[in-house]
Amino acid sequence: MTKGVSFVPVIIISPIIVVRLMYKSAPADLQDATLNWRHLGLLAFFCLYALTLTVVAPRIFGGAPTIGLNTQQETPLAPGFGNVTQTLYLLNSCLLALGTYLLLLQQSGREIFRKGLILGGMAIVLSGVADMLTYGSTILDPLRTAPYALLGNADMAGMRRVIGLQPEASSFGYATLSFAATLLFARPAQTLSAGWQVLAALTGWSCLFMAALSTSSGAIMGICLLFAILAGDTVVLAVAGRTALDQRILRSNVLVLAGLAVGLGLMVTVLPDVGSQLLRIFDAAILQKSGSSSYEERSYWNSVSLDGLKATGGFGLGIGSTRASSWIVAILCATGLIGSLLLALFILNAFRQPLAHLDPADRLFVRGTRRALVIAFLPLVGSAPSADFGVQIAMMFAVMTAIPAALAGHPSGRKPLPGLRHAVARPRAHRSIGA
Repeated sequence: MTKGVSFVPVIIISPIIVVRLMYKSAPADLQDATLNWRHLGLLAFFCLYALTLTVVAPRIFGGAPTIGLNTQQETPLAPGFGNVTQTLYLLNSCLLALGTYLLLLQQSGREIFRKGLILGGMAIVLSGVADMLTYGSTILDPLRTAPYALLGNADMAGMRRVIGLQPEASSFGYATLSFAATLLFARPAQTLSAGWQVLAALTGWSCLFMAALSTSSGAIMGICLLFAILAGDTVVLAVAGRTALDQRILRSNVLVLAGLAVGLGLMVTVLPDVGSQLLRIFDAAILQKSGSSSYEERSYWNSVSLDGLKATGGFGLGIGSTRASSWIVAILCATGLIGSLLLALFILNAFRQPLAHLDPADRLFVRGTRRALVIAFLPLVGSAPSADFGVQIAMMFAVMTAIPAALAGHPSGRKPLPGLRHAVARPRAHRSIGA
């Protein structure tokens, strides 16, 4: 019925959420979010340019070399159904960034979002556990929405790869790694009760464990980067940490790094078989990756896509016109030099948002999200086939821009979103969220 197009739940549900948030928000907030270059303006311009280019590029530059999305072979550029579906995915991610931005402008919305991150991490951990418990059966197949061949029985160095409800290990590894980095660095439960804080810590480390069980090369590299950033933060906190929150984080980081050192020592001395198996997995996933047939094939995709970009004079092929194996190559080939520059400027601006006016918990939330974004980008750089940056990065974009705006004297930051009954009182005149 859908001609092979995957209508995953997020594509169906998220527009409803975004429209609802837009309806509940003040017109001034919506205008400021989409037109102010200090907030989401550059992302909105990028999205508009990408949509326009996708309409005209396949017609103007028809015949340029591309890699077919379904055939994965070199094909001449022409309008196709992939332009529609991949554009919808990218548009959905941009709209989710906008909806999350509007939610985070409100004090009550920020609390809902913090809890949502923890519950989302719990859900993906449970999906990994369910996948492990039902291995060899087809019980979970109806919950996997991809109609193409699933890679659920693959292994890495003799170890079965956990995929949760994802179609393959790399996508599960990316999702769990993104949640782990956000929960462990941004610490969303800092403004919540002690119970939520314990739950957030357990969920974050469980997500990291599931990312390791996926044995995805991108996830493994992301885990290594996560611990490297954690070690760097520990040194900085030991030298310059002043607040009580800094000291708590320092003690936590020291315990984690000490536990990691003890665990590695035990694997080398007491459990050498476990250590050898981990080394084989690392060798197969990282060191031997460049010699695999998959790597050669993906490099070929990038080469042909870049040839197509050259054929357009750098303007771009349009969203969904070609397949790549790197998100950077996909963005560059799909949106050209202009679109890539707009997105790069938006990301740079998001990292440069002033945080001095934030309280310690909110400042940690934004700074931790910045670190999580760097870690989440790592798997995308090595394996993402399309220009869509996805739901989790969209929400990170919103956190990095909305919270500094909401707490910088923004009027919406001092009042609850109508209908969100969390933590703060709301005027009775407001309609409930079910109205």
